[in-house]
Amino acid sequence: MNSASKLFVALASPANQRNMATLKDLKIRLGTVKTISKLTKTLHMVASSKLRSAEKKAEESGPFSVGPQKILGAVTSSDAFNTTTEAPVEERSGKQLLIAITTDTGMCGPVNHQIIKTIKALLKDDGKQEILVSTTGLKGVAPIVADYPNQFLISGRDFGKADYSFPEVLLFLNEIISKVPNYDSALVVYNKFKNALSYNVDRQFIPGFNLLELNRDKFYEYMTSEDRAATMKDLSEFHLASSFWTGLYQNRASEMAARMVAMDNASKNGESISQALGLQYNRARQAMITSELIEIVSGASAIESSD
Repeated sequence: MNSASKLFVALASPANQRNMATLKDLKIRLGTVKTISKLTKTLHMVASSKLRSAEKKAEESGPFSVGPQKILGAVTSSDAFNTTTEAPVEERSGKQLLIAITTDTGMCGPVNHQIIKTIKALLKDDGKQEILVSTTGLKGVAPIVADYPNQFLISGRDFGKADYSFPEVLLFLNEIISKVPNYDSALVVYNKFKNALSYNVDRQFIPGFNLLELNRDKFYEYMTSEDRAATMKDLSEFHLASSFWTGLYQNRASEMAARMVAMDNASKNGESISQALGLQYNRARQAMITSELIEIVSGASAIESSD
């Protein structure tokens, strides 16, 4: 009887320990996946509620850039510097500002990837211009600095964390312009919101003072009460600020839409993984119970046979 009992204990313990370890691991994984699913559902609800506000503000910010665009839209690229003319050509700095609007946080689909891809394509094919990049949001900093460290100016961390304000926009742009005061043109790159499932990268070209002076004949129909050159310079900078302001809200609406879709997909994936892990856990638990029952019956049979 004693030898049979010792034999039974020696054979059963390792198997029970293995099964218990497997069950414990499965239970931990199942709990982790369920916690993540709850988090993604919460983020989906938050993004969905913020999307309505962001979409409304994106629509309201649009008219800010209509006026300057209507006036300065006659100059659409820096190619005018390459035209030959007998008139004295304004001095060209050969520098273009490239302002990329990205986010501080991730989990928003390909929103930042599309912007970074566009920026790198522009930097790769910069032609005769020296392109200097600035970004809002940390997600666009590392990928650009890694490949083009000498062309990066500044980044705006926690830019518009609560909500964007026009004075904040002016301070950010003023810091950029103070570093490159004689830029030929600027380009604002952002995601333009279409609907909850669609957005695309948009680029807004803003001619600088040099380029406007070179094309001054296109603006003779406009009357100015002050010095024409100073007025055109101010108008160019306001066009940059208003385009940047519009781009910020367009990009935020795109960010919320992308995050809403991404978190919804993550929640669905989490639920499917939870179901698979739950089924695996139940099977392992049932196998453990069955194994224990077999061992009990086998031990009882061994005791009876020893008697």
